[in-house]
Amino acid sequence: MKKTEVKANAKINLFLEITGRRENGYHDISTVMHEISLHDTVTVERTEKDCITITSDSKAMPTDKRNIAYKCAEAFFEQLGSSFGINIHIEKRIPMEAGLAGGSADGAAVLKGLNELCSFPFTEEKLCEIGKSIGADIPFCVMGGAMLCEGIGEIMTPCQTLPECVILIAKGSAGVSTKQAYANLDAMTDRIIRDNNMPDLLKNGDIHSICSSMYNCFEPLVPSVEAIKDIMKKAGALNAKMSGSGSAVFGIFTDSSKAQNALKELKEKGYFAAIC
Repeated sequence: MKKTEVKANAKINLFLEITGRRENGYHDISTVMHEISLHDTVTVERTEKDCITITSDSKAMPTDKRNIAYKCAEAFFEQLGSSFGINIHIEKRIPMEAGLAGGSADGAAVLKGLNELCSFPFTEEKLCEIGKSIGADIPFCVMGGAMLCEGIGEIMTPCQTLPECVILIAKGSAGVSTKQAYANLDAMTDRIIRDNNMPDLLKNGDIHSICSSMYNCFEPLVPSVEAIKDIMKKAGALNAKMSGSGSAVFGIFTDSSKAQNALKELKEKGYFAAIC
């Protein structure tokens, strides 16, 4: 096999709390990540050149060694003990600096694509191990589904997925630096840490209880998301929350026509918006 194509699915955080900061600068988290259908398409192809190259339809995305996809390819070859020339082409659909794990999803797709090209030398668990040294969200992006993620994100426990619903994603033009978001959160001295009961709520399957309990500790730091949340809620979303460190917002609907109305309004006002 010379080429493989992998869907790199985005994620949302149904619950996100930062529970502590380690001496090495990493943060302990308690979050429930949920895979959604919004995705980039990552094509990994063998080339004659003995190097890693990246191409993309996005001009905003770096295509050099700064890209997580490049770092994941390097790490994969290091663990494999050999390498060959590849080109990674990324069709970008997930907004950048959005809290949707777009870069991590691309990196995970590269790991899975290379594993397939090499006739599966590594288990999914090993791919997670390779990925976690590059980005805390990569192990989840390898596994997908719905997971309670703890530690720095690498300790994963499967959860029940959401009941049938429609998820609307929207984002304004401004992005959020994950590094800066964590620094701003660290500066808050009077923050109350919330308990995560989302896994139990997902198990019970009551969409209204799930939506009313959604939480993101970063949200107060990004006031610009309130306008998007208001549009979604007024259109009939059961709830709307920011994902990750921002600045994308997701709204959960049980009525697809209401989600379509919100989608139309958001696009008319210049926001990126997509239904999942």
